[in-house]
Amino acid sequence: MTLSAKQLPIDEIKDDVINTLNQHQTILLTAPPGAGKSTCLPLWLLDLACLSGKKIYLLQPRRIAAKNIACYLAMQLGEPVGETVGYRLRNESKVSKNTRLEVITEGILTQIIQHDAELAGCGLVVFDEFHERSLNADLAFALTRDVQLGLRDDLKVLLMSATLATESIIQKLPDAICLESKGRSYPVEISYQAPTQARLWREHALSVLKSIVNSHQGSILVFLPGTGDIRYLAEQLPSFMPESMLLCPLYGDLALAQQQQAIAPATNGKNKLVLATNIAETSLTIEGVNLVIDTGLENVAIYDMQTLSNKLTQRSIAKASAIQRAGRAGRLQAGHCLRLFSKDDFERRSEQSTSEIQQADLLPMFLELARWGASDCSQLPMIEMPDSKREQLAWQELIELDLLTKQKQLTPDGKKAAVFPCHPRFAKMLLRAQHLEQQQEILHLLSLACLLAALLEERDIFNSQQRTDDCDIAHRVMLLCQQPKKSHHQRIIVQAQRFFRLANNQVIIKNAKQTSPQVKLSSSLCITVNELPIQHCGLILLNAYPERIAKQRNNQGDYLTAYGKGVLMSESDALANKTFIIAAQLFQRRHTLAIALAAEFDLSQAMAWGVVKTQSKTHLKFDQQLNRVIFAQHQMLGALVVKEENSSEKIAEELLVACWCQQIRKKGLQWLKFDDSSQQLLLRWRWLTSTQRHLLFPEVNDAVLLANLEQWLGPYLTDITTKAQLDKVDFSALLLNQLSYQQQQAFKKIAPTFFIGPTGRKCLIRYSLEQAPVVSLPMQELYGVTETPAVGDKASNTAVPLIIEILSPAKRPIQVTQDLVAFWQGSYREVQKDMKAQYPKHTWLSPEEAASGNFRVIDRKKKICIISDQGKNAKIDNIKKVNARNERKNNPKK
Repeated sequence: MTLSAKQLPIDEIKDDVINTLNQHQTILLTAPPGAGKSTCLPLWLLDLACLSGKKIYLLQPRRIAAKNIACYLAMQLGEPVGETVGYRLRNESKVSKNTRLEVITEGILTQIIQHDAELAGCGLVVFDEFHERSLNADLAFALTRDVQLGLRDDLKVLLMSATLATESIIQKLPDAICLESKGRSYPVEISYQAPTQARLWREHALSVLKSIVNSHQGSILVFLPGTGDIRYLAEQLPSFMPESMLLCPLYGDLALAQQQQAIAPATNGKNKLVLATNIAETSLTIEGVNLVIDTGLENVAIYDMQTLSNKLTQRSIAKASAIQRAGRAGRLQAGHCLRLFSKDDFERRSEQSTSEIQQADLLPMFLELARWGASDCSQLPMIEMPDSKREQLAWQELIELDLLTKQKQLTPDGKKAAVFPCHPRFAKMLLRAQHLEQQQEILHLLSLACLLAALLEERDIFNSQQRTDDCDIAHRVMLLCQQPKKSHHQRIIVQAQRFFRLANNQVIIKNAKQTSPQVKLSSSLCITVNELPIQHCGLILLNAYPERIAKQRNNQGDYLTAYGKGVLMSESDALANKTFIIAAQLFQRRHTLAIALAAEFDLSQAMAWGVVKTQSKTHLKFDQQLNRVIFAQHQMLGALVVKEENSSEKIAEELLVACWCQQIRKKGLQWLKFDDSSQQLLLRWRWLTSTQRHLLFPEVNDAVLLANLEQWLGPYLTDITTKAQLDKVDFSALLLNQLSYQQQQAFKKIAPTFFIGPTGRKCLIRYSLEQAPVVSLPMQELYGVTETPAVGDKASNTAVPLIIEILSPAKRPIQVTQDLVAFWQGSYREVQKDMKAQYPKHTWLSPEEAASGNFRVIDRKKKICIISDQGKNAKIDNIKKVNARNERKNNPKK
């Protein structure tokens, strides 16, 4: 075995690592980037006695790192990759029967465990760069830990990271032993140079590089969010760079030779300018870098609840990532890190990035959980649990795709879908396409589905100009087939071929009742435009996205989806006038959802093939023109009405009540025809609940009444079908029925409708929430009233004096008072003089007489008569004499 003589910081703890691995099963190792934990430590493991004859799996979070580390380790041993050290990736592997150390990605480990629950023959699983906490890493670790705790107590697990949050991890792994390598680094000077406008950061980065590349001595590493940003700078920079500097992009989709060129030391006295995504933060060591330029940004896939898919989102990196990036400049000598953002911005950032399990699409992970036999995340030793709401939604989506039963167990399709190295939605689409190819006797449906799945996994093959007014995925399939040799297209076709081979290995159960001869499945992937049934793209995609069926609304390009969201496409798009489409990809544009990829389909054909099934639903709606409730039977696809038929059947009472309540809430309470009596009742009641809170009367404001329509109004709506019938409802009686008998009696007493004066006349009390209640009445109605009338609960001292509006005989206001005693003693004298002058025929008592109360007032046929207290035993027949005497007194001449 040939090893490099170069000493690395990790060598200082070699004995500790070996001894700990020999004696313990779970180890946490923290070592900074460049310490050698990925490129040196794995080779020690091959000589451990406890691992003799056993396989070692070394997990890397990225394919580019896995492949390059495997190649480097093999080179250290003087062997080709695939012998003692090999690698296994999603679409590529180099291993042999001699391979003992396999460098793999986390998703590969999950598949290995699913096929071999005991990890037979494996002695150690190493999780490198575990701090990145990808969704696949969390799942792979949970399964490995479950095997270790339940099936293999001899299985060893080593977690390695540059910035492992050991405190939180140790709580989950109480049996773990912690080791640390201090590493070796040189001082790195940090400076900041933020753009004047944040949205122009790319132009700012380009300007900074132009000013640096010709003067800087050494290699430069630039951290950028995504491949599009790398391409932008790679196109702009060559004319400004010196001949001594090589421009090297570095991202996952590059060929291995290009990746290794970016990583390897520069030769012949040259330096490198490496434009990299965040894959260069920890996993890969780039030789010769002494200047790091950090944009402080990264692209992250975040599951969008609006589009029901992962959305690549650009965001600011956390402090931990910024520190990692800066450290790349101090590996071999003192270096410099230029951050293209402000120091204040850095200080405001979070310490750690949000883990992927809290923001990514959970469907692939949960299908694997169900495959493992778990029906809940808590059944596995997870490092971190996902949000409970998102967990429930993910389970529900898998059930609706018919990949899981309601008990969260794999269906027959679910078992087959779990084998495919693609999203569960695409796996379901492939299985159904193969079934339809047999059932409908249409060749190459499976080929079409494989091409669609591979297309949707990659970035759009149309350029930005082509995408503007063409979201039809069928056109992409045609272009792919017409230009299969383009590099980007080749990768898609290779992936489609892999899907095709896997699908052909699946067992499809034939319907026993089918009598037509079975069509033999295609033996190879078809990519010929003339042979592919491209017209069925939409029908195939329906199997992957049943909730994204969309029906055109009023305007061209305006659609409503089956899951209730409105989506838009350009009015000039060829699909914009189609009645039904399937929206395969959506994106957020300002405040709306826009369609990125779609296909048309024939609904009747989709129903005939059994791709979609409608549900019959009784629907009531209020017809504004007819002013009545209309009863119809709807055929529904989720939130979409695909067929509507009016019905003359008797409407179910609960549906009728629900329809009326919906209409009233839509229009507001004012839509109901409350007569004057009902309006007065509501005012009295609201005044009472506002001022007499101790009585605990229920609230009757608009919000409460609308919220409780079903309780107070619903029982009276069961046989009402027209607005005219509704207008005749006695709302006063309905509202009072909400009160008990005792409450109704208290209501009448404490908030009376009328004030009854000495004559017995009823004077309406007007209630208001802004002021005390008001009563308007003629002056004579107050003669003999020595105390101000009040409403409210006098026993609890919450009575409120009435505002008295005194009227002239012509019913015009002449005085307003809330203190009657003060009125008799004060302003009444002036009022009496004015009234005597204006209305001499009427009786106007003096202030002393009015306030004394030594008389009584009688209203006989609305003519007010005043009788002194001395004549209280006189007969009513004498009233005419009294009136005559008063008339002579007031008009002596007459």
